[in-house]
Amino acid sequence: MPHRPTTEQTDGGNRSPSRLRTADILGPAFRRFLWNCYDHLGLLIVANLLWLVLLVPIVTAPAATAGLFEIARRIANREEVSVRDFFLGFRRDLLPASRVGGLTLLSGFLLWVAIDFYSHLGGWASLPGMFLAAALVWIATFFLLMHIHLHPLIATGDRGLKTLLRKAGLLVLDNVGYTVGIAVQALMVAVICTLTGAGLVLILGSCLAVLLSTGHRELLKRYFPDSPEAQEAEETRRWRDVLRPWDAPKPH
Repeated sequence: MPHRPTTEQTDGGNRSPSRLRTADILGPAFRRFLWNCYDHLGLLIVANLLWLVLLVPIVTAPAATAGLFEIARRIANREEVSVRDFFLGFRRDLLPASRVGGLTLLSGFLLWVAIDFYSHLGGWASLPGMFLAAALVWIATFFLLMHIHLHPLIATGDRGLKTLLRKAGLLVLDNVGYTVGIAVQALMVAVICTLTGAGLVLILGSCLAVLLSTGHRELLKRYFPDSPEAQEAEETRRWRDVLRPWDAPKPH
């Protein structure tokens, strides 16, 4: 698990830790996400259609999602990427992704049954039941927020289920603002894609994967402020560059 950043700024001999604010992560991450999608739109459409096809058998859904996040990771890191990387991620991350997927289904079912049971208790048990149901709702919400980090962690090389859950849980606890913020961004992207109709089929899954992967890469700059990624230049392209791409600065 990454440690808190230890970068220190010296001012007249006084040393104090520096830490990126949530807005300093979410804003640049969302801009990079938009341009990452723009730069790789055709590939993301193909990857999304592959993902949808492989969702149908259900058992291949976790590995298909891992394949989608492998493409998203490479795009976020500005590496060479192609459709073959989808199948690379599918094969390589089949086991950890399937474990996470199975745990998600089982936990979701058990939490739903427990919340429904405790919330419908009557008599003297009504009030304690409501408290227990509310506590389980918070647990379910926390577990759902952990999924913001789980697949990006798988794509970056974590394999053990315990390690994945521990890291994802700690990232949520240490970055509540970021996790909620990017979840809101993801919801906004999902709503827009759904309203367009075609976006729901053509690009929703791959867009969300790129958003979470790009955000994860920006978040790690908080923990590794001296890394090459933390020193990279900001995205400087603007909306007018969509209409005049030949005048746009080249991404580095």
